[in-house]
Amino acid sequence: MKPITLYIASSLDGFIARKDGDISWLEAYQQEGQDYGYSEFLRSIDIIVMGSKTYEQILTFGPWPYGDIKTYVLTRREFQIPEKADVILTGDSLEDLISRLRNESQKGIWLAGGALVARSFLRLRSVDRIILTVIPRILGDGIPLLCDLGAEAALILRESRIYDNGIVQMHYDVERQIMGIK
Repeated sequence: MKPITLYIASSLDGFIARKDGDISWLEAYQQEGQDYGYSEFLRSIDIIVMGSKTYEQILTFGPWPYGDIKTYVLTRREFQIPEKADVILTGDSLEDLISRLRNESQKGIWLAGGALVARSFLRLRSVDRIILTVIPRILGDGIPLLCDLGAEAALILRESRIYDNGIVQMHYDVERQIMGIK
């Protein structure tokens, strides 16, 4: 069974974006020649899963950034698919999709976001790893990463990295038992 990894960044106070979805605050932390392990992570996956809001945002960034990596977008709406992108729009139940993802993947699956998708996968006990990059900024308000999860999960820290600009990245395994699911 190939792992599903939530790989995401948040502010120190736990927000992945401002209320309107804006993530421009992350730009101040980009450094020439430093990708915070992103390239290494991309080599470890062969499927990406994201929600429709994340997909819409990525479409505004310019050329499709994920090459030919198969990408599932959780939506019931129709969207434009970028040229040469392997994008599948799906309204399948999460249970069915998770089973298909685990059967298709030869390497690993990236749960790219957003927050609602991450929470849904966690509630279904379908996240195996979390790579959380904490940006040294307090937003004060925005889209929270894991509020109202309705579950408790124990995490096992496998690795942590501290970068010279204050970014801290933590690699966790999610214990198979999640208690208290509502």
